[in-house]
Amino acid sequence: MQFSSFQLLQFTILCLLYTSVLGKCVFQFNSSTSVEGNFSSPLFPGNYSGSLECVYNFQGKEHETLRLTFHEFMLEPPFKKGCLTDYIDVSTITIIGSKFLVGRYCGHEVPSSMLFMNPRAEIIFKTNLVIHSKGFHGAYHFQDEKNIPPPRSTANVSGCGGVASGVGGLIVSPGFPYYFPKDVECVWLIRVHYHMKIYVRVLAMQLYGSIANCAEAELSLYDGYSSISFNPRILQKYCGDLRYYKNVEEQTQLSSRNRLLLRFKTSASQIMKGEDLTKNAVGFKIVWTAVEFKQEGQCSEFVCRESRYCISSGDTPCSELRNYCIDKSLVCDGFPNCGNEDYTDEDRCNIPLLAGCGAAGGVLLLSLVIGFCLYRRGHSGASPHSPNLQLRQLEHSPSYSAGGGQFYYPDTNNSCSVHPGGASYEILPVNRIEKRTFR
Repeated sequence: MQFSSFQLLQFTILCLLYTSVLGKCVFQFNSSTSVEGNFSSPLFPGNYSGSLECVYNFQGKEHETLRLTFHEFMLEPPFKKGCLTDYIDVSTITIIGSKFLVGRYCGHEVPSSMLFMNPRAEIIFKTNLVIHSKGFHGAYHFQDEKNIPPPRSTANVSGCGGVASGVGGLIVSPGFPYYFPKDVECVWLIRVHYHMKIYVRVLAMQLYGSIANCAEAELSLYDGYSSISFNPRILQKYCGDLRYYKNVEEQTQLSSRNRLLLRFKTSASQIMKGEDLTKNAVGFKIVWTAVEFKQEGQCSEFVCRESRYCISSGDTPCSELRNYCIDKSLVCDGFPNCGNEDYTDEDRCNIPLLAGCGAAGGVLLLSLVIGFCLYRRGHSGASPHSPNLQLRQLEHSPSYSAGGGQFYYPDTNNSCSVHPGGASYEILPVNRIEKRTFR
């Protein structure tokens, strides 16, 4: 059998990396050395030996993802109870070192391509003493997470899924607030800068009547570095009405890193519509905010004055409190962007408007006083007992006003709006410290 130059080079590299001590071997693949390359079982394309336990470590940078693709795969066939003899275990490892098994593989079926949103992965290859086969051969590729799109959404549905980036924004369900479509799956990716997190608040939600109808319509929030298809990390799942989620912690979520996935899935049953469109919102509306947690005096943007982030260190809970720091452009945007029950980014937005209303009222009052004084001065020569003067005084008396006189009354409908754009908020008791764990 003849080998190509590529196979000879690969075999040479594997031989250099391969160390055998009682059947154990370790292979290292680091993105600092190469962002893509190949891996294989020992001695591939020849048969691997028996009693092996080989570990393949893949290590990328913090913001990188990893894709593994198998081109050839030929191990000992499985037993009825599964892969018990020659097999590989594939695991993904999070940025904090937690390991999750993706799957165990054996036989001749080539595993599907695997995308890991974490920068680390591990393959453990074990063999027994009998029935040795050709083994496996595959490729790896490290890639920046910003180039990884969200999972596919249902096609040809307006407003269904997409990518949201920047410092903050709104996400609403298709057809909100009047209806939502049936038999759809919409996935949104919220992505912010690497060093920031994502704070999410559910402003409105009405899906089906109760939480028993989750199979009909469901909204889920996932950690953006997990996979919806395998080992998903669900932060919160919603169905029914927002009123069922009374705790503030249930209505808000904070991502662990800079990515978050929203998934809205409905069944093939009849489309949900609002019975009273003036009162009931159908679907959901979510506001999201890019947030940093800064020490006192270190935030160059806007500090949420009544929000604190609790950082735990080792066995010491809440060893440090830090400020919520959000972008200045989010102040007075008509939506609450600070922490739980903190509206300090919106509560001063009415001050210039109220000052303008007060100034206008003062000018009007001053004009009335001056006009009245000039009127009195112009008629100061008339006798106080003159019938004409008494009638004029009567016209300007309060009793004449009550009887339908033609006096000026301010239009009570022209009031000053507290929140521009018609936004309004319910004033709730302030929970000043948000207890979340930073790792």
